[in-house]
Amino acid sequence: MPIIPEIQERLLLAFPRSAYIALSRAVQEGSYLADHLINGESFLNNVIGRDIRGHIRRVGISTQIDLYCQRGDLPFITEMKPMPRGPWHWLEIRSTGAVAHVCRTDDSESFPDEAESRQDIRLVLQANLFRPATAELGKIIQDVPQLYAWVTFRVAHDGRLSHLCCCSPAADRDEWIAYINILDEISKSGATVPSATVVPDPKEKLRLKDHIAMALEKSGDKEKK
Repeated sequence: MPIIPEIQERLLLAFPRSAYIALSRAVQEGSYLADHLINGESFLNNVIGRDIRGHIRRVGISTQIDLYCQRGDLPFITEMKPMPRGPWHWLEIRSTGAVAHVCRTDDSESFPDEAESRQDIRLVLQANLFRPATAELGKIIQDVPQLYAWVTFRVAHDGRLSHLCCCSPAADRDEWIAYINILDEISKSGATVPSATVVPDPKEKLRLKDHIAMALEKSGDKEKK
């Protein structure tokens, strides 16, 4: 299924170009914070800790996006919420007529690994886009209360972002119906993709450490029950 122009416009409204640099900075900073935390903590800087580097990066990235939104640097409403399935949590990003979650993908156009929670919401929110061919597309899109999207990313071996995108998937197949390559859009505008400071703010690093410790404690409590 090709990109649907009406849905592309809706995705651009929810994730405006004015937010791209701040969003890329938040994601890059979150990744650096996570890597510095792993390298500086003995209980993480080992083969088992490095096995979960991707999960800790996701925590760091979600934490920084949330912080940027709270400060007003990003125009979204964020909340860390329980996933519909399982004991896990994710950052929910709400914008004009859209809801999004952050996930890693292998490259800029690939889909994330299948997760039941993402698939559940994808089917619920996107299903109304697929009605009989006699239905008027503009009316269908107006009737969909929220467009579902993923903010996808990948961090290269050197710690820098290799891609950052905002994409809206079809309800029943792995195809994009709206797609924004954020890093490409930044480059096209003549701006440069911001790089995070090599040495993170100690306060931010401590905040992330406390957040991970709290999450591990909650996870341990659930396993005991």
